Amino acid sequence: MRHLPVTCAVLLLAAVLSSPEASARAPLSFRLGYAGQVSTPRAYDLVDENDHLPLFRVGAAYALPLTGGRLEVEGGFLTGGTSASLHHATEAKLGLTGVELGAAYRASLGSFVEPYAQALIGYDWLGLRVGQLRQDVGQVSATGLLGVSFVLPLHRGRAGTPAFLFDVGAGYGFRPRARFDALTPEPPARSDQEPIPSTALQAGSLPLSGVAYRFQVGLRL
Repeated sequence: MRHLPVTCAVLLLAAVLSSPEASARAPLSFRLGYAGQVSTPRAYDLVDENDHLPLFRVGAAYALPLTGGRLEVEGGFLTGGTSASLHHATEAKLGLTGVELGAAYRASLGSFVEPYAQALIGYDWLGLRVGQLRQDVGQVSATGLLGVSFVLPLHRGRAGTPAFLFDVGAGYGFRPRARFDALTPEPPARSDQEPIPSTALQAGSLPLSGVAYRFQVGLRL
């Protein structure tokens, strides 16, 4: 009797995997598009007065078929940045490069619509440049999204057929305040040049958490 719960779980998993959806080829999918994030605190105005951090995103996912939908494991790459003028004399520029890994459950709602919920955890490399001063920092990030995918199969009526994808999603991106407390000049371009003596500049911290949204197109194979 003590093995009954384990036996039931195995039978349930076998029933799911033996369903018509599970027997279809588990597809790969590739997506690329815009991944924006909004940060409204005043301190963010140092790098963008419009409160936006525009990013380009590319991702690849592998789907595990489930009854009523699919579970997608996805890895992504992000890059982008923004800037703002400082008293019309110089610019403050923020750049971000990041990677992320997560999972999404995509439900099947008819033949062409897939609502989804997605959670991702990532790592960001951030660089702040103010004039000739620069500092790079790295930190963990996390993103949660709700959205919908529109699926346009290339061959209707065939399981596992390639399809075009259009994704729309919105949620929240958690990025801890990036602390820039040691901005220094770029090292000399030539090895025979001595660096100019200087003291590190403290620019404070930038709040980066906020509403996240994405528009992506892709291909499911």
